[in-house]
Amino acid sequence: MEQSYWMLLIILVMGLFMKNDSLAISGAALILLKLLNMNILLPKLEAYGLKVGIIIVTIGILAPIAADKYTLLEIYQSFKTPLGFSAVLGGAIIILLTGRGYGLLTEDPSIAVPILIGTILGIILFKGVPVGPLVASGVAVFIYNIISYIQKMWRGI
Repeated sequence: MEQSYWMLLIILVMGLFMKNDSLAISGAALILLKLLNMNILLPKLEAYGLKVGIIIVTIGILAPIAADKYTLLEIYQSFKTPLGFSAVLGGAIIILLTGRGYGLLTEDPSIAVPILIGTILGIILFKGVPVGPLVASGVAVFIYNIISYIQKMWRGI
């Protein structure tokens, strides 16, 4: 059996064990694609899956607006609260980090496996939500840049 089957099976079992549907479904879907000899789809999923996933997440976030759950006045007033201001600032910072994370994932796809392992640990240890790989990529770049800066400073001493 190929190593990829074992890794995907481990991901599937972890998803089931942790009751994390996203992780389990992802592992099962990829195993199914491989079993049905549909490997031709894998490069397309690799190339476009992240973009499609971001679109689906964005649709999910915007769906309450489309369902008329919020008025313009409610949205406007939410900006005037400390929580609303924090949300705007936090959102901007996360977008900055995820943009860098997206760049990291597209430039060096091999980093996806350590990020996935870190994400799985975050799900297990902190009951996290598995939209983390993109954010984790951004944080990874941020941490890497800090470490690089410290190393440069250390060499200069």
